[in-house]
Amino acid sequence: MEKRAKVIAFAGIDGCGKSTQINLLYQALINQYQIFISKITYMPLNERNQSKLQDLLIDCRSGIEILKQTWEIWQKAQKDYDFIFCDRYLMCYLAYAYAYGFKNIELIRQMLFFIKNPDLTFYFNLDPTLALMRIDNRSKTHDKHENIQTLTKAQKGYAKLFPSMGKIITLDATQEPELINEKLIRTLQNQHFM
Repeated sequence: MEKRAKVIAFAGIDGCGKSTQINLLYQALINQYQIFISKITYMPLNERNQSKLQDLLIDCRSGIEILKQTWEIWQKAQKDYDFIFCDRYLMCYLAYAYAYGFKNIELIRQMLFFIKNPDLTFYFNLDPTLALMRIDNRSKTHDKHENIQTLTKAQKGYAKLFPSMGKIITLDATQEPELINEKLIRTLQNQHFM
């Protein structure tokens, strides 16, 4: 049987520590495993509400970015990689779509049935107030979506998506990064991914 990379998604509201944990896990495993990091780099939902045409173009571009990431993951999964770490994935996009007014995100998920769930998703649970404090500490300028209302709505979007997004491990993102990283490694071992 041909080896296929395990696809691991990292999800949660902005400021929850996704990128930090991907970096720590990458550093801990790179000497033993081949790892590719995939990131959705353009999620412009916070630019909506300009005009109907511009909103349509933004929605289309966002959809194209999701499809590009899916294609990239599919290609890399067939190569000699052990892991693909996804810094954001479809679940993240849909949670923020909910925050920006797309109420029926379950329907959108059903329409995107061909985008497979990752083998495992790590969801970093963090109170939006703490997330905003972390965002403030790293930069005094914010994206439009980095506010308490949007972060709170996005967190509700994640909760709505949990039943349809496969295997999800929820972690307390208030803990020390090194402790969280140890839990990630133990989880991968317990799942027989390592």
